[in-house]
Amino acid sequence: MSLLEYITFSFLEYLSLFVFIFVQFRFSIKENITQIGMIALLLSFVSYSFTSSDLNGVLPLVQFIIVLLYIRMVMKVTIFNALLMYFVGYIVLGVAQTCIVAVARHIQFLQGDLKPATYEGDVLQFISSCILLLSSYVIYYLKGGFSFIEARSRFSKKTFVGKNVIYISFVILAFIITVVSSIIMIELENPPYLLIASILLIILISLFYLSLRKDEVID
Repeated sequence: MSLLEYITFSFLEYLSLFVFIFVQFRFSIKENITQIGMIALLLSFVSYSFTSSDLNGVLPLVQFIIVLLYIRMVMKVTIFNALLMYFVGYIVLGVAQTCIVAVARHIQFLQGDLKPATYEGDVLQFISSCILLLSSYVIYYLKGGFSFIEARSRFSKKTFVGKNVIYISFVILAFIITVVSSIIMIELENPPYLLIASILLIILISLFYLSLRKDEVID
């Protein structure tokens, strides 16, 4: 496994994830781009270290702790808001990647297990990263996203009102469907890849549409 190859595509994936989270919740990219780059690079090296040491089982927990602490300490939000931002970002990334994997398996681009630092793995990481970066640009350009989480903010009732509830509920639904889709692709001998990809694509488009609607504002 090439260190440079692994770090490059892993860095791109983490970078796109953080950019999406910042844009989705209307935090400044310009003011935080250096920190975003540094934490993305750190996570890439952590991921490589654990993967090369066959510690993939504990890697998600380590990533979760690092990302959560970063959001909590740097963005000065509550633990609840940090968790919400974390799960929204990862669920959207998960939906995108599962959709791409379903399409890749349908056209037989991907066969067997998906592994990092392989041609297939690099391509899928690159595509999913581009999807998140492009979505982030469009959301930013059209002034979408949600403002119910602010820097140095405490838990607010604005989180669970109107359109915010619809978005959060849809994110939870997307998570459930993604998990079920992943299980189907693993367990079934001939999974309906095209159907799964179509459903996940609809979910992605719906999440994108909800992100462009103005969130609820409480005076």
